[in-house]
Order: sequence, then C-alpha cells, then structure tokens
Amino acid sequence: MKIIVVSDSHGDTFILNKVFEENKDADLFIHCGDYCIPDYMMSTYRFVRGNCDWSTEAPQKIDIETPFGKIHVEHGDSYEMISNPDKYIKSLNAKIFLSGHTHVEVNKKIGDTYVFNPGSLTHPTRTNYGSFLIINIDEKTQKLTYKFKKVDIKTGEIY
Repeated sequence: MKIIVVSDSHGDTFILNKVFEENKDADLFIHCGDYCIPDYMMSTYRFVRGNCDWSTEAPQKIDIETPFGKIHVEHGDSYEMISNPDKYIKSLNAKIFLSGHTHVEVNKKIGDTYVFNPGSLTHPTRTNYGSFLIINIDEKTQKLTYKFKKVDIKTGEIY
C-alpha cells in the first residue's frame, strides 16, 4: 500500500497536482489541512480542515481504516495536540498519526504509533524546499517504510 501525505499547500494547486500526477500509482492521497482551495478541488485527496481553511465544511479529524490499522489525520492545531501531544496520540489507538500545521517534517514513534508530519508542500519553515511524505506498507509483512520528498517551490520539481 502506497500512501502520499501532504500538508499546508496554501492554495498552490500547481504543486499539489504535480504530486498527484507523479504518484498516480498510490493507493491513498491524504492532505493534513491548510489546502486553502475549494473542497471540490480536493477530490483526489482525503483531507481535513486546517486553521487557514475557514470557509470549508471539511472535518477537523478523520480516521481511515486500513489493513495495517487505523490512520488518524488532523491538522495538528487542536488544544489536545498542543497541550500534551504524547498522551493525546496514545489515546487515539492509531497505527499512524498524521498532522501538519508546523510546516516542519516529523517522523517518530510514540508507543505503537508512527507519527508523521510531511512538512509544508509550498511554505517551508526551515528550507527553500517544500516537502511531502511517501509511506509504503508491505501488505504481506506489514512492514512500514517512508521517505520524505523535496519540492522546489519555484519550479515544482520533485526530488
């Protein structure tokens, strides 16, 4: 199972679509909020509302059931997440926790939960390159591997 995870694209449909076009073999596309475009333009992604998505009726959180286990997705700006993230993440009983908001890549494990933030697709904090995440789950062994990909925010080139 191949999962593409993006966040914080802030209205840049060129790069968002380029990620989709270059990963059409993926089984699942997830956006962790702050997409800042009309919801109908997000039809290829499962998505949640971010703090900059004011006019949307998208959910603040979603759970996606997979053969690997539950994937929990939220933007990452909730009180629970900010006040005590480890306790909050453990309480969700998810196999994978995905969030955005900080514009900084995160990969760690809290208890039995893989925790990822793909960084910002188009507005990076610590670099001149945007980023997104590719998660691969071997369906036979249930082994999870991941890779952060860089995006040149001026040209849309993916590295």
